[in-house]
Amino acid sequence: MTRSITINREELIQDIKIGLGKYKLYFAIFFSSLIMLVGYSQLNYKIDNEIVQLNQEKNYLIAENFKLKKDIGILSSPERLSQLAKGQQGMKPGDYKSGKFIENKP
Repeated sequence: MTRSITINREELIQDIKIGLGKYKLYFAIFFSSLIMLVGYSQLNYKIDNEIVQLNQEKNYLIAENFKLKKDIGILSSPERLSQLAKGQQGMKPGDYKSGKFIENKP
């Protein structure tokens, strides 16, 4: 045999109010913890984005530094300097037999 239970609307509302009043502190703690967790997640997300951007910038600067070192190596090569001395300055190859060499002794 089944029993039917009828609950009056006012009684239900009153029971909910009593239940909520009883656990009000727990709800406050739960929601404040939830808010702090969301705030922490957003802060962590911003920091992670900044780290990614800084790593990208670092990688770009490392590549640029490597390229500049390579260019410096090309510009300061003895062949290039000799070519500039002969072409632009009109220098001739030196005669080592007629030159004087000074040894520098420490």
